[in-house]
Amino acid sequence: MHCTSSLDKLADDILIQILQTLSVRGILTLRCTSKRYYSLSKLHCVWYAVFCAEVLARHLPPPGPSSSCSLSALSSADLEYRTLLALSLERRWSRSKANVIVSSRERETVDQIVLVPGGMQVLTVHGNKVVCWLISGKPGSYELQNIGAWSLPGDDTCIIVKDMERQGIIAIGSRDNPNRHATVFSLSLKPALNKLCHYSLIPGTVAGISRHLLFLDTTSHKDGGGIEVLDWHAKTEGTALLPRIPDLFGALIDFVHFSDHILVMWEACISVFPGRTVVAHTKVFMLYEHISSPIAFTTCVSRGWSGADAPMYAPSQETPSLTIASRGKSGGISLSMLISLDNDEDPSSFPYRLLRLTPVVPNVTQDLGGCTQICLGSSGRGLFVFEGKVRLCGPGLLFMPPCEMQFGPEFETERVVYEIETGDVVGEDKIDFDEGMGRLVVAKGSGGFDVVQLL
Repeated sequence: MHCTSSLDKLADDILIQILQTLSVRGILTLRCTSKRYYSLSKLHCVWYAVFCAEVLARHLPPPGPSSSCSLSALSSADLEYRTLLALSLERRWSRSKANVIVSSRERETVDQIVLVPGGMQVLTVHGNKVVCWLISGKPGSYELQNIGAWSLPGDDTCIIVKDMERQGIIAIGSRDNPNRHATVFSLSLKPALNKLCHYSLIPGTVAGISRHLLFLDTTSHKDGGGIEVLDWHAKTEGTALLPRIPDLFGALIDFVHFSDHILVMWEACISVFPGRTVVAHTKVFMLYEHISSPIAFTTCVSRGWSGADAPMYAPSQETPSLTIASRGKSGGISLSMLISLDNDEDPSSFPYRLLRLTPVVPNVTQDLGGCTQICLGSSGRGLFVFEGKVRLCGPGLLFMPPCEMQFGPEFETERVVYEIETGDVVGEDKIDFDEGMGRLVVAKGSGGFDVVQLL
């Protein structure tokens, strides 16, 4: 009581500065003592400072959309909610429980489901139609709103790829028929599914999108093909080829941007290309075993706030590693890691070496050949699906003999957080995940989908 009485004598400006330096628990405790402190603890400047200090400066995955809104434009209530959610997920991630917060009422079959980065929008594919849903409301009373739809010309089934580097950018193409349409959309602009660029004819099929580049799969071509890269932002028609050596590389699996390079994952190897000017391979890493989908990547470092007005903080590690989790052909989850070369080793334009983690990482059993999905966020949080059951993984410090220590994902094989209904088809396109919100979406075999909150 004496301490509170002393604070009562201070001017509001001084109290606000004190609140900006308190912990979240301290702020929530102090607001319960009087109406004055309650009002001051609700101010935007207080929660702006706390969100920056407790979430961004500590490199926690920020909940909610970021690229489509200014940090300073968020309301005080929104900043408080995001801060509390980020801290709760950090504290409770390994023991999170799943709660279905809303389900779609429509029972139309879902061919693919995508949770847009930020965790507030869902895209569903129904044949040649794409529907955009908004998750609105408050905890305990969430709703799904149909905010837009788009149809691919013809009867081809759509495929959606999302840009993990830029929130709210997606590309839609034909899933099975090559040399058809490709369209790039923004979900951050109004109306929903705002068209940015359209190609009526492309080589191959849409494989992915990252930054200003659209990736097209031409491996079905007789000459071996590869990945063709198209600058959609400049709306160019020409493409650059990331070639495939069929007898050496095998089938295309996926690709990722890492350390200013494009890494293309093949069945048997990783080919590395410069990210700014696409030329010949910088390096090729041969994998220890052939891999197949599903596949996921993580640096175990959060991407942070992607908006333009975010404060700058020193990175949590200067040279992050990249962990690659996939299904190995021998059965089980295959883990590999690209780590930086030691200073005394031969310098390179891509100074990394490839390590195999599978034999030395605990909690990864070798009989998970039935794994149908792996989702990993940049922070290392994620999930994987085995035998129709969703299990969690999270970042941990891994020891790699003889003396290497790196952060990588640890898979919790024993604990199930969500069990998919019997009869549902659980494939790569039937579940998606957002690490900042701790939220996943699951397409149901009976039609429709669930939105699930982990906390």
